[in-house]
Amino acid sequence: TRALQSSLDDARRKADIDHLTGLPNRRAFDGVLKMELEAAREAGEPLCVAFVDVDHFKKVNDTHGHEAGDRVLKAVAQTLAKISGDKCHVARHGGEEFVALIRGKSIDEAWKILDGARLAMAERRLVNRATDMPFGKITFSGGIADVFAHADHREALKAADEALYAAKASGRDRIEFAGVKQAPAP
Repeated sequence: TRALQSSLDDARRKADIDHLTGLPNRRAFDGVLKMELEAAREAGEPLCVAFVDVDHFKKVNDTHGHEAGDRVLKAVAQTLAKISGDKCHVARHGGEEFVALIRGKSIDEAWKILDGARLAMAERRLVNRATDMPFGKITFSGGIADVFAHADHREALKAADEALYAAKASGRDRIEFAGVKQAPAP
């Protein structure tokens, strides 16, 4: 019975991990979101959610191939994982999109954390190991929202996603706030 329970627990853990990046997957993030939402409410802490998307990812895949694209996704995941902690959770949402949940920081502080990761990624110089050809500058764009500034967490997720698209439309390689507040120029 213990071996079966251990095997079941292991299977549950694996079901919550993205196999490529090692980050939690969307399913795991949804569970964390519910827990962090409740914890933030109880503690009276701010809670921010952000979507991040790799800029021009299709071009990476088309130019260098899907294995190289996977390496880029892993590099972005590693960069974002560095901001993770007890109150910051990063997950792969799907494709080249990631999601972050930051508790206990104002939206300005959360923006600074995410923008720091964006800058760190942009400074990396990745090379396709198969061809020794540089990938060029790999960047990501993001949108961030204050969860409690919206009617519910679903609206906050939607607002962060819309802010991500605004960042893409504004030239990419930037993090935009949901709503009317504008992010500083990169």
